[in-house]
Amino acid sequence: MKGLKVKDVMTRGVITIPQDASVREAVEILADNDVSGLAVTSDEGELIGVLSETDMARVVSENMESEEDLGKIRVSEVMAAPAITVNREDDLREACRIMYRNNIHRLIVQQEVKRGEQTKYFPSGILSISDIVKVLAGRKLHG
Repeated sequence: MKGLKVKDVMTRGVITIPQDASVREAVEILADNDVSGLAVTSDEGELIGVLSETDMARVVSENMESEEDLGKIRVSEVMAAPAITVNREDDLREACRIMYRNNIHRLIVQQEVKRGEQTKYFPSGILSISDIVKVLAGRKLHG
């Protein structure tokens, strides 16, 4: 893993969900795409948080009386924010350390976009523990 960058391993593109979407919508997206986490975005598409299957378990255990409740709870109410992120050029070993220290299974790879005097951050990919395991097994490497 020495010398590898996040960009060498990350999954390009990331599935997003707007912050005002319902948890019901999030559950459907997670299931339809067979993924365990979503990047949560603002109305402008800027990264503001992450929603994971673990967050879904917390919703069910703490807030849900019936399945109908999933449509009443907003993603912004249950997401982890701010998102813990990395950049494409970051060292892969450091990304692993970040995941380990924060006890998380994925990092959103962010893209910095300058608009005049402002800098905005948009999700451009995702780095998951699964991606790293595949690299360790010799089964995944982008070039």
